[in-house]
Order: sequence, then structure tokens, then C-alpha cells
Amino acid sequence: MYHSTKAQYEDFETWYNLTIKGEINKKWTYSLEPELRFFENAGQLSNWQTEFSLSYDLPKKFDVGGIYRYAVNYEKQNYNRRIHRFAIFVKYQLKTGHFKWRYRGQLQNEWVNYNTSADGQINYMGHRHKFALKYDDKDWYFEPSMGIEYYFSLMPAKDVGEWKQRYYVTVEKKINKRTSAKVSYRRQSDFNVAEPDLVNVLFVGIEYKPKFLKHKKKNKK
Repeated sequence: MYHSTKAQYEDFETWYNLTIKGEINKKWTYSLEPELRFFENAGQLSNWQTEFSLSYDLPKKFDVGGIYRYAVNYEKQNYNRRIHRFAIFVKYQLKTGHFKWRYRGQLQNEWVNYNTSADGQINYMGHRHKFALKYDDKDWYFEPSMGIEYYFSLMPAKDVGEWKQRYYVTVEKKINKRTSAKVSYRRQSDFNVAEPDLVNVLFVGIEYKPKFLKHKKKNKK
């Protein structure tokens, strides 16, 4: 009997993200998020991407909007994976006591590798659902949160029925009004597939919000 297993690996990665948010008017908001990711012990560029989103505020704590993301992946030598993602989404948020509940449903379509791979242009379509819960209490030393996310593939035909799931648990500590520190554990895996990939990530990060990028919070009706 022959049995094969996939090796586990460890790598130190660094991600640098800038988020710019603004309001067009009382109903429309936008955000722009460029990001750089490094791997191989933070010594090699893994990915760069830019995402633009536009959101419209609906009654009853709902938002709807759209996203465009362009990303380039450099993890494979002599093979640059280019991704164009278009998506529409709906968000819902609710606060009950110290708990903040959030849901996001998203339908997305990706065009991958415009004639840069052996397979040429590949079209991926699917829908994604994320549930998040955060506990906010000024008397607590930190703010815990957790979430779960599922992705269901619709195209191409060979991927239909393949699902991805992601769980995370995060602890956040506000250092001052503009700076906070986060520690998070994330677990991501495939299911409904043979030999599913399993990724465990320990994330430690610092978030800083400059005054000139401050985004005025909306009061939901």
C-alpha cells in the first residue's frame, strides 16, 4: 500500500495595507485599499493588489455595493498570476448590548491569467458568505472577535461543488485613539475535495489610523 501526505511548512510573511475611506454624500461611501505581501521570511514579494469598493447605505442596517480588485501573484517562478475580480455584495450589521453582529454575502467573478498560463484565460465564479461577531465593552482590557466564512464555487465546471471554509479568532487591544494591536488565529481548508489543502495562520499586526484618513461613522436608522 502506498500512502502520500503533504508536508507542512512554516514561513514568516509580512503584509502592508493602506485603507482610504471617504463619503461621496450621505448615502454613498467608497474605499481604496492597496496592499503588498512578502513571503520567504519576508524577503520576497509574494503579491500586490489594489481593491476599490463603492457602497450604498440602505435602511434597516443594510448596505449594498460593488468591488473591483486587481492582483498580481509572484509565488511561482516565471509565472505571474494576474487576477481581475468583480463582485457585488450586501452587508447587514446589528448591535445588541455589547455584541456587534455582521453578515456579508458576495457574488464574485474572477478572470485569471490573461494569456499568461498554459491554460490561458480562466474564469472563476462563486459566492462567499461571512459571519462575524465582536464583543465591545469599555471595561474589558481587550476586544475579542470571531468569524466564519464560506466560499462556494459555481464556475468552471470542474470546480463546481468545491467549497472553502475559513475560521478566525482575534483579540484586539487599543493602544490609543489611532493605534491598535491585534493577534489572530486563522484556519482555512477545502472540503468536498480529495486531498484538501489546510492552512493555519498566526497573525500579529499593528493598525494605525492617521487623522487625515479618519472616516466619519454613519448612524444607521
